[in-house]
Amino acid sequence: MVTNLHILLTYNCSLRCKHCYVYSDQRAPGKISLSQISHYLNEGRKIPNLRWIYFGGGEPFTQYPLLLKAVQRARKLDYEVGVETNGYFARTEAAGIRFLRPLAEMGVKDIRISNDFLHYKNPENSPANRALAAAQQLGISTTLVRIPYADADSSIQNEKCSVTNIIEPQLMYSGRAAETMVVGRKSFDWKTFTSCPRSDLGAPKQVFVDAYGFVQICPGIAIGNACEKPLHTIIQDFDIQKHEILRPLHAQGPSRMIRVSNHQPEREFVGPCHCCYWTRRELIDRYPEILGPRHVYGF
Repeated sequence: MVTNLHILLTYNCSLRCKHCYVYSDQRAPGKISLSQISHYLNEGRKIPNLRWIYFGGGEPFTQYPLLLKAVQRARKLDYEVGVETNGYFARTEAAGIRFLRPLAEMGVKDIRISNDFLHYKNPENSPANRALAAAQQLGISTTLVRIPYADADSSIQNEKCSVTNIIEPQLMYSGRAAETMVVGRKSFDWKTFTSCPRSDLGAPKQVFVDAYGFVQICPGIAIGNACEKPLHTIIQDFDIQKHEILRPLHAQGPSRMIRVSNHQPEREFVGPCHCCYWTRRELIDRYPEILGPRHVYGF
């Protein structure tokens, strides 16, 4: 039952984080058009129970004029709207207020701001922290997205903050992280990965759609392309038992996906996401319609 649609405005980003699972940076391609956004929003009205639209990326504030128009159109269709950001624009709290005030005035209900040691060397004095303060001053509900990181200073990382809504997603060893963050970490044989960390693959509550039309459940795993088939039909017709990647992944994790694909890795992996990602990267030419966009795999 899909309740949240995340529209990725761009894969471009102000930062080049080593943990990024979609290879975002300042040169990343894939900017969506306003007409695409309008089309997806209209399609969303045909999806039962879809209430929330989140605009993300990449970094959506790198496309600020487009972001404002997108939020305006979503609000006119009576969606609840959220925005995901790293807060880079808040060089000062005043700058943060200047950027966020139009969103507050349009009725944005949730600003999800990433602030941790993987995004900034000093989260206590980061643009993200100033963006959080600005959002709170404007009365926008804020959510801190903070990835727990074993190599960080735990005394600072676990400090209390003024934000009550905190999401702490697991670090995914996929995308750029599959190259930059696995060295020196304990690895395991692929046969040990018999389950996927995501339990909602068969009935996702949120999906992501990008400029290329890929409707993704997990970064790089599409269930259809909205440039070729209506978005609401893709979601309505989704059946995990008919999906050549998700079916084995949901049943017995990456190990089953590897066996079904007859692909035999000659290496070990630090976790199931790492194993899944590199296997899919090897299979991308076999399943180009469901393993994409290629940029997410570093191509």
